[in-house]
Amino acid sequence: MKKIHTKLILMAAMVVTMTFTSCDGYLDVTPSDAVDSDEAITNLEDAQIALNGAYYGLITNTYYGNDFIARAEVGGEDVQTLSLGKRTENYYRFMYRQNTSPSGLWSIPYKVINRINVLLGAIESGVIPASDELNQVKGEALALRALCHFDLLLTYGTPYLKDNGASLGVPLVDKVLLPNELPSRSTVAQGYTMVLKDLEDSKGLMSENVVNGHFNRWAAKALLARVNLHKGDYDAAYNNAKDVVENGPYKLIENENYVASWLEDFTSESVFELEITSLASGNRELFGYVAHPTGYAAVIGTQDFINLLNEDPKDVRLGLLQTDSEGKKRFINKYPGRAGAIAVNNIRVIRLSDVYLMAAEAALRKSSIDQTTADNCLNDIVKRANPNAPKVTATIDLILKERRKELVMEGHRLHDILRLGLSVTRTGGDHFLNKVDLVTVTWDDYRSIMPIPQAEIDANPNIRDQQNPGYE
Repeated sequence: MKKIHTKLILMAAMVVTMTFTSCDGYLDVTPSDAVDSDEAITNLEDAQIALNGAYYGLITNTYYGNDFIARAEVGGEDVQTLSLGKRTENYYRFMYRQNTSPSGLWSIPYKVINRINVLLGAIESGVIPASDELNQVKGEALALRALCHFDLLLTYGTPYLKDNGASLGVPLVDKVLLPNELPSRSTVAQGYTMVLKDLEDSKGLMSENVVNGHFNRWAAKALLARVNLHKGDYDAAYNNAKDVVENGPYKLIENENYVASWLEDFTSESVFELEITSLASGNRELFGYVAHPTGYAAVIGTQDFINLLNEDPKDVRLGLLQTDSEGKKRFINKYPGRAGAIAVNNIRVIRLSDVYLMAAEAALRKSSIDQTTADNCLNDIVKRANPNAPKVTATIDLILKERRKELVMEGHRLHDILRLGLSVTRTGGDHFLNKVDLVTVTWDDYRSIMPIPQAEIDANPNIRDQQNPGYE
């Protein structure tokens, strides 16, 4: 293990060195590390180490480590930034413009994509002997590439259902780019086509075995359900989500263990979870530290959300609320830290509870309604929260309400609002938004998607005239 760990560090250092010493900053802002991989990955061990490096790239604080999750939370009506000057203020107020747009939400996913393309290029060259283990590596790499492209589409592309994907999405990168290759933006529809193909291809390569911190076939199916839900292909979303619910190796956490489970990593609900280890204990920009009441204390539940959760005084999720210095129960303690390090919390990218709710929603939206599956999946979540709660008949409104209660602080709410064209007004309670901020969130407001960063606009002439409307 020491040998592999050391080699991983050395390879990561090599990639970083190549990334930041080429073309005088060009690589910081283009969707590529422009690394020639022919001699870097020559055997299965190299391939596995390179794959681990790609996973590691996801957890930086400018991607899943904080910004991608924080933006989706404080941009909705259930979570807000506590006060002026706190870490998540600009996402909460939708203040970013072309010249202030943070580069990490763009550049980090593309750097991960390039590492993956380096790895895939080595695999496809045939230099590494074929094996089931190599197929697993390739499948995971394709799933990760799909995840990164999908996240970029969520961040910078118009929601699919607004115009059936006709608007501009993001550059699609399926190979290592040369320094003179500057891709323009493809449409959102083209982006979804690539994402879905990568995921479908990955399914046939990966096993169903659960390996903590890694994609497997079940995780690919769960992500397929999520992508198809956003696309409006509800039959495909239903088939994938229902399969994971009924046949996957995962299990809902029981009511009595629910609150304590947030202190754990890799629970029975972990479909795909990113590991953050004690090595990150001092990183105060990770979401756990940003959100914790003894950290930056930047994020609280809104009064609307607290009222929503209190609709059932016996809801186990009320046990996640923490009291602040003013005596108000409004901190949502899904990131309690481990071993006293509040920054150290795994990132639950796909959790089984989400898959249940995706299955329920898709069951009601698909071409032939499956009320039984919708009822069963929704009630499993409702009655886990309170075993004595009355059984309900599933409706879309009830499912979306349960998504708010169950998935708060996990990076979903803004994406749910936008994918469905909802309109959410954020006023009252502790909100401090003013008339220049985005008070009512809807897919018709240009600020609901991020502007492409200025540095990328400057570096790539092929997207110079492709900025998102409203930010020009």
